[in-house]
Amino acid sequence: MTSRDDLPEVTILCEDIAHERFIREYLICRGWDKRKIKDFGNPKGQGIKNNNASVVRYYPDLIKSYRSRNYRNIAVVVMTDEDKKTLSYKMRSLDKALDETAGKLNQNTRLPNERVAIFMPAQNIETWFRYINSYPSGQECDEITDYKDKTMSKEDKIKLAKRSARILAREICPQGVDAIALPSLRSACSELQRLWL
Repeated sequence: MTSRDDLPEVTILCEDIAHERFIREYLICRGWDKRKIKDFGNPKGQGIKNNNASVVRYYPDLIKSYRSRNYRNIAVVVMTDEDKKTLSYKMRSLDKALDETAGKLNQNTRLPNERVAIFMPAQNIETWFRYINSYPSGQECDEITDYKDKTMSKEDKIKLAKRSARILAREICPQGVDAIALPSLRSACSELQRLWL
């Protein structure tokens, strides 16, 4: 078991505050010291069309920074919703942003030994929230339906994100990846292993 002191410093790049609070709370529940979790910043409002576009735009900067300092005990977590795209399409957009030639050839631009985890909730993160908060009853949940509640306040979204992260870390993850029904959440669990490389 890795001690708390051995865990890497993590930088988060994500679309919005619900993503950020979900990732942060999950990592804290998994043993990270909150002082070792950094936010890359939400550059929204700087001439970028949407939050997804900001993740794609700033991903190369973050990875270049990571690679220039990877001799240190650091890691990166990136989260962006799949929206109505596929996981492979969205991964390819990040690969192309980092290395256009490799991305066009469908080559993974992350090196096998890099502590770079990419989480992509299918449709949006609210899909994960619905699934997690109905566990283990198995409330009907799919990755096609949009479960976003546009009337929910920012404060309630943050509370939901944190609660969902705690349930995932403490109740669902200990059961193992096979216990998770949503493919995009299973993929995120596999990605999470990259933080311990």
